[in-house]
Amino acid sequence: MKISLDQINTISSDLKPPLKFIAVGDGVTKNLSIYEYGNDIIAVDYGIGFPGVDDVGVDFIIPDMTYLVENASRVKGLFISHAHADHFGAVPHLIKELNLPIYCSKLTQAYIKNMLDEKQFKNLKDGVKFHEFGANTGVVSLGAFKVSAFNVNHSVPGSLGIVIDTPEGRVVHIADFKIDATPVIDPPMDLGKLADICKNGVLCLVSDSLGARSKGSVASERTLDGTFPKLFSKYPTNQLFITIISSNISRMYQIVEAAVKAGRRVVPTGRSVDTSVKIARNLGYLPFPDSVFVDLRKASEMPQESLVYLVAGCFGQSGSALDRISRAEHRNISLEENAIVIYSAEPNPPGVDVDVENVSSNLVLLGAEVLDHTNFDNLHVSGHGHRDELLKVATIVKPKYFIPKGGTPLQMHAYKNMLAETGVDKKRIFELQEGEVIEFIDGEARRGKRLEVHDVYFDGSSVSPIVIGDRRVLSQDGVFVVVIPVNESTKEIGARADIVTRGFVYVKESGELVGGAKTLINNLILKNKVKGNDWGALKSLIEKEVEKYLHKATGRMPMVIVHGAKF
Repeated sequence: MKISLDQINTISSDLKPPLKFIAVGDGVTKNLSIYEYGNDIIAVDYGIGFPGVDDVGVDFIIPDMTYLVENASRVKGLFISHAHADHFGAVPHLIKELNLPIYCSKLTQAYIKNMLDEKQFKNLKDGVKFHEFGANTGVVSLGAFKVSAFNVNHSVPGSLGIVIDTPEGRVVHIADFKIDATPVIDPPMDLGKLADICKNGVLCLVSDSLGARSKGSVASERTLDGTFPKLFSKYPTNQLFITIISSNISRMYQIVEAAVKAGRRVVPTGRSVDTSVKIARNLGYLPFPDSVFVDLRKASEMPQESLVYLVAGCFGQSGSALDRISRAEHRNISLEENAIVIYSAEPNPPGVDVDVENVSSNLVLLGAEVLDHTNFDNLHVSGHGHRDELLKVATIVKPKYFIPKGGTPLQMHAYKNMLAETGVDKKRIFELQEGEVIEFIDGEARRGKRLEVHDVYFDGSSVSPIVIGDRRVLSQDGVFVVVIPVNESTKEIGARADIVTRGFVYVKESGELVGGAKTLINNLILKNKVKGNDWGALKSLIEKEVEKYLHKATGRMPMVIVHGAKF
């Protein structure tokens, strides 16, 4: 039997593995992207996510590492794009399960090593294999992958675009970026180098999409150079606080530079800001003499008009330095009348507006004046490019396929529509949610089998999603406890139940509802005694029937707990 050339090619394609791109994190925070080819896997970023309003008692969330751990022998390395916690902050948790080489900038290394100094990770620190990785460190060969980098501009120095050469073609992965012709610390994004990287064709561009709904371009960081001298001049004798994102080292540089010229010294306030200042100074990003900086514990003894406090907590985080100051609970700071508090950070990112409002209101009640984007111009510029910058990079790269990242579903869809307006076929643009997979084979892309992923919650230790679900129910509808007497020796179930509630109804004021529940429960006990006192089955039955009863009677769904009290 003769086999045609087309059949031979088909057989060959079936035997060849696809290049897989697996979106594990949600892309806005909690970043993790996995590249897989045959027996080789590399990962890009492993960051923390931040809890939503329903994640009761959660400090942070990390991406599901199950796939990496289950395929540990195939994982060749982890590449970190930049030093933001949503891209590196979960790395110590991954290292506990998987000892893999980490490729990142010196700045990102310093942040991760600082985390490894924490008690729960200290025993891991000596075994971690860090490799400096950047625009000038050359190509890293890991199995089927060859990986290199180029510099991009963002709100933290040393941010990288990552180039991944695979048997299927070249992928350009740019997590977060903007195009800044006059950055404060870094050189401008090298668009010429990017064009050279892409001159022989690119299979796929994985791109930041956060700014896809914003027209034009983001202003340069340098546009803020005049802001801080103006503030110091306007409030020469006031107690001054400036709150920023703790990793925004370029902004720190501008504030410190303006403070020196105004004759003020800088007080790093809050753990995250203090850590960033120490790391930035150690690496030469804040090249100011020691005398410029003041230890927070000594600041109260000095004339307040000679200082400026650089404060953590710009998003109103509970327990942050700014939050404690606003509640007059900071052990080292007393807010003076007519103190000035300045927000030099992104105005109201999703989910924090209520917290920021509460902190700002508390500050005003203590006699402070709050300056933010609503009453003072030019306090912040974004680190994420807008439409013009996203389009410019897409035009330079000219890939066959696009995967928007770093945005909500709405922002990723806006990125898709933006490209479609320029004539790009929408079929070449993949909007991915957590666990979704794209497979590339013979230069063509298709959707693969979705990977089942689950968030990992932390409140000081790992917390089960079931526990989080229970907390949500308790916070919304409370708990309804059914106490049933059970004879300790005979295991006989008593016929009289008692009720305790918290956060649902007040028993003494809800006699009819509680009485109806008791009647229902006692009837269930009597009817099911003939079944051999199967306590587990009876408990489950009571929980289900009481839930139905309460929901029908009140429209609410408290957590129903049936407890056997021994007698």
